[in-house]
Amino acid sequence: MTSSIQRKVAARLVAAWLILSVVLSALTFWIESRRVDNFVFDLVTEAAGRFNTPANAAMFYGDPEAHRRALREFLEQTHFVSIRLYSPAQRLLIEVWEGENRDLAAAAAAHRHEFPAPGVHHHNKIQAGGALHIQVLIPLVSSANRIFGYFEGIYRVAPQTLEAIAQRVRDALLLVLLVVALTTLALYPVIVALNRDTLRLSDALLDSNVELMRTLGSAIAKRDSDTDAHNYRVTLYAVRLAQALGRPKDEIAALIAGAFLHDVGKIGIPDGILLKPGKLSLAEFGTIKTHVSIGEDIVGESKWLAKARDVVAFHHEKYDGTGYLRGVSGEAIPFNARLFAIVDVFDALTSERPYKPALALDETMRVLAEGRGAHFDPNILDVFVPLAAELLREYAAAAETYLKGRLADFERRYFSRSDSAR
Repeated sequence: MTSSIQRKVAARLVAAWLILSVVLSALTFWIESRRVDNFVFDLVTEAAGRFNTPANAAMFYGDPEAHRRALREFLEQTHFVSIRLYSPAQRLLIEVWEGENRDLAAAAAAHRHEFPAPGVHHHNKIQAGGALHIQVLIPLVSSANRIFGYFEGIYRVAPQTLEAIAQRVRDALLLVLLVVALTTLALYPVIVALNRDTLRLSDALLDSNVELMRTLGSAIAKRDSDTDAHNYRVTLYAVRLAQALGRPKDEIAALIAGAFLHDVGKIGIPDGILLKPGKLSLAEFGTIKTHVSIGEDIVGESKWLAKARDVVAFHHEKYDGTGYLRGVSGEAIPFNARLFAIVDVFDALTSERPYKPALALDETMRVLAEGRGAHFDPNILDVFVPLAAELLREYAAAAETYLKGRLADFERRYFSRSDSAR
């Protein structure tokens, strides 16, 4: 069990680690990318700011072509590959390129900006020729806070700068992955220990619920017949039949509880009627019938025992609708109750009672066959018939300790911890 818990915890932590790694890595990449963009744009803006001098303001008056040489020198001193100067009226005055680069020129032409106000600049990234370029548009402002022109430049980011940026992003991503991995490893033993404690509490609660079920069932069985072997037998018969029918785990768990507690309502029947050796009058039989509703009320008081309700409330219904208390028929009777009706009658017929001897298997099967489609669901009965002889050999004359052990095996198999937790 411990290794199973550890495997489940490990699998879930690995899944959580992968999800967190992807999410945090994406978030880190986005944050670092924004930081990188801001860094590069600040670098470009600072370089472009060198152009915003009183001496350069003269380029926007007179003949700009006379300043082409100065602009080329500016390109040589910086990483700019292109400069455009615009008049305050946003008219292109001069354009200088480091060399012919049609792809970059075409990409730059596709990214025209609105001319910004003082103190504002526009920029965007351009990938061309295997290099990253930043296109920036800055208003040039005089000491009187008046725009005397606009500077548009295309700045090539140096390869070493790009490599440093990429390394920074990689380091950040690796750090995030390492932190998540170390956190996951640190949490693993803590979660395993917490799960182990939770399972111990769940086991204790499950044991308490099962003990409650057994105590209630045994109390009425011993009051009725001085033995609770009947409860164990019918429950084992019911489980084996349900297995043969391929019923789901949670349904078989409910069947176990219902089978063991099917007559729990008899605890509310007066001894004078319940233990009467002779034939019951109609009024007395009417009182006996109320054990169904009494039992339904009892199991309804516990969320865990409520799973027994289908069998407790419907085990005396008949397939043709002539049973009690509700008189429902066919598939209106819960499946577990239809199944249990067969094994309950089977055990009653094959068991010795104070008022009758045990019937032989052949005679018992004849009685069951007579009830096919009337008392019993024919489809379920057809599955039970081939099992009857084997079940009778294994359980009918078995000691109560053996029956208890076999039922305990089924309880461990079918009562999940999720049931006990509820």
